[in-house]
Amino acid sequence: MKQPYRLSPLIMVLLLLSGACGEGETVQGPKGGKLEAYFNAPREETLIIDRAGRLEGRHNWNPYVPGNAAGWGLSEFSDPLTLLNYGTGEIENWMAESFTSNEDYTIWTLKLRSGITWHDGTPFTAVDVVYSTELQINHETLGQHFTYEEWIETVEMVDDLTVVYHLKKPNVRFKLERYSDNLCGVDYFVPKHIWENVEDPVTFKNFDLTRGLPMSTGPYILYKVTTNETIWVRHDDWWAARTGFKKLPEPKKIIVSYGGTQEIRLAIGIDGGFDTMDDITLGSFQALADRNPAWIAFQKGMPFIWPDPCARSLSLNNAVEPWNDKEMRWALSYIMDRQQIIDIAYEGTSTMGPYPWPLYPAMQKFTDLVPAETVEKFIRPYPDKAAEILISRGYEKSDKYWMKDGEELGLEIQVFEGISELERIADVYAEQLQRFGINAVMVRLTGGTWSDNLATGNYEAQSGWQTCGSIIEPWNTLRQLRSDRIAPIGERFQLPQTNRFRWHHAEYSEIVDEISRLDWDDPELFRLTARALEIYYDELPVIPTAQSKKLVPFNTTYWTNWPTQENYYQRPVTWCPSFIGVLSEIRQVGR
Repeated sequence: MKQPYRLSPLIMVLLLLSGACGEGETVQGPKGGKLEAYFNAPREETLIIDRAGRLEGRHNWNPYVPGNAAGWGLSEFSDPLTLLNYGTGEIENWMAESFTSNEDYTIWTLKLRSGITWHDGTPFTAVDVVYSTELQINHETLGQHFTYEEWIETVEMVDDLTVVYHLKKPNVRFKLERYSDNLCGVDYFVPKHIWENVEDPVTFKNFDLTRGLPMSTGPYILYKVTTNETIWVRHDDWWAARTGFKKLPEPKKIIVSYGGTQEIRLAIGIDGGFDTMDDITLGSFQALADRNPAWIAFQKGMPFIWPDPCARSLSLNNAVEPWNDKEMRWALSYIMDRQQIIDIAYEGTSTMGPYPWPLYPAMQKFTDLVPAETVEKFIRPYPDKAAEILISRGYEKSDKYWMKDGEELGLEIQVFEGISELERIADVYAEQLQRFGINAVMVRLTGGTWSDNLATGNYEAQSGWQTCGSIIEPWNTLRQLRSDRIAPIGERFQLPQTNRFRWHHAEYSEIVDEISRLDWDDPELFRLTARALEIYYDELPVIPTAQSKKLVPFNTTYWTNWPTQENYYQRPVTWCPSFIGVLSEIRQVGR
């Protein structure tokens, strides 16, 4: 029998030095009973998930407000209405028994499965769906308010299991975009019987472990929260297992943990302290698998990776000088040596990305709309063209930097400290800019600050993925640049009134609105998409960098049947709502 897991003394020292270890301020659920028994489950019955960034907002589990801790298990262990399978491209009904529209896509009817219950045994019904939707419609600062305001005229309960959405305008993609975890987000539902008694849903933290908050319908209950760790225990009366829809997950306990720097996390992984890890470098994975052969990746051989749906980009604040000039944005693109980024930042495990979306097979017919001469502008750097632009804008090259009116031309690139991939891209690109004569600096930020700066416009450039969206059709990416106006710096973006890049182009926005009304096989979709792309590449409000990849390793010491290229039943990431589709499939070794 395997012994209970204990970190080696060396790893414990590293954790203490990094500040990632220790209880800190701890909140724990009720003692006694099965929940506490599962909390004390041995290592072989415990699933340990690595997180690359710190746990922020650990006392805020309100899924509708910024800065919450939902990404530490609440979103990953909750039930979606429907679930997009990246392997097949099909949408699987989950809590929904069906979700269908009328002929012109203005009315959508949701029928729920029977037998769904909240953790406290209260039935989950159409009452909760309507309440959660109207809660966001009625509060401007909550959740999907502006999206709902744009699309939903009314939402009505027909009976306990039937909800009808009456839309303000046709929306072919309503089911996919709102409720299918198209990327890493689904619209949350909250229990009406709890939330209707809340004094203020905007300030409500939704956090009281003794009362079972946060509460969901999923297979795990949050039991303990420490400084950089959440611990979840299995809910054996999960409705999906009780009704025979899904198998009860085998892990009795799940720990979601931030271990520290990538070096420390790697050491923990080698020591068997994680069962899955966030995206790591090729070199780190090779060291991990060499030291502990129980670790596997999505692909058996090079490049080992799973192709992530979010193409990487340099997000620019188009309201900040001099980047409000499209020619200056093109200058930044001409300087970028994308092949060098692939070779160094990705260690050859990705490809260049002249496109704002991923190179998935379903997207190829739209990718082919980009002219070859446009693609050529991104294949290699053109420093002479960049220099011509700067000279035309009044810049002169000094000994080191380009100057104008006595000021150096610089660029601050913000990165999320928890995502090393973005940091490595920015590091290589900043060096390229420095060599060209632009004083570029990279600034590491916590995830909350990084996201908040993007929303409020408090940035010059960010290494990111903010055109993310399209998986099987173009609208979801194109709409990321749609806007009615340019928001002032400091004002939080609220789609669809404005966007995070502070770029506004009236014709582009009108085209995106037209595309939103078209069916996926409408010939007009291709003509409008081609024109939207023409505007995008002329203005270049966001600079495409690289196709993304995720090298997400799995430890087979305690758990097996992980999603791989040969067993592609769901995407192999732990930080999205799709992970619930993995939990019911993994198997305890030796059981």
